[in-house]
Amino acid sequence: MIPKRTRAAAVLVWALVLLVFTGTENLNNLLLHKQLVFVFNPEPDFAEFFNWTDVTRIHHVWVIVKLGHFIGFAILDLLVFNWLRNRPASLLISILFALATEILQLYLNRDGRLYDVLIDSFGALTAGLVSHALFRLQPISAPTKKQ
Repeated sequence: MIPKRTRAAAVLVWALVLLVFTGTENLNNLLLHKQLVFVFNPEPDFAEFFNWTDVTRIHHVWVIVKLGHFIGFAILDLLVFNWLRNRPASLLISILFALATEILQLYLNRDGRLYDVLIDSFGALTAGLVSHALFRLQPISAPTKKQ
């Protein structure tokens, strides 16, 4: 059994990875040129959070980017569940973290969007449902008789 502290550390490391990916000014510069840049905007346009019209135009590889959101938060949910062993709590934490990262992006010259919160949340929910189903499918060993 992995110690609870180690499981918590895994959650923190993955959350930090998600924060770096969602907060850096330009994800391409981070991935291709190893440039990590954060630019603070003290007066974000909160109306942009509710912009639904740019889902396919915001990135030229938008399907890959949105799949990254889905997978990133699915992994987060699995790690949080592994740490807490509480399905509702892990889902709530994952969704709140998704909301927080999207709002934070508005302050970091990025495109924080409600639809990304929904994609992130769907990733977390899917991971929870799949892991729950897999645990239910595992055979339960019969208790052994004492002689």
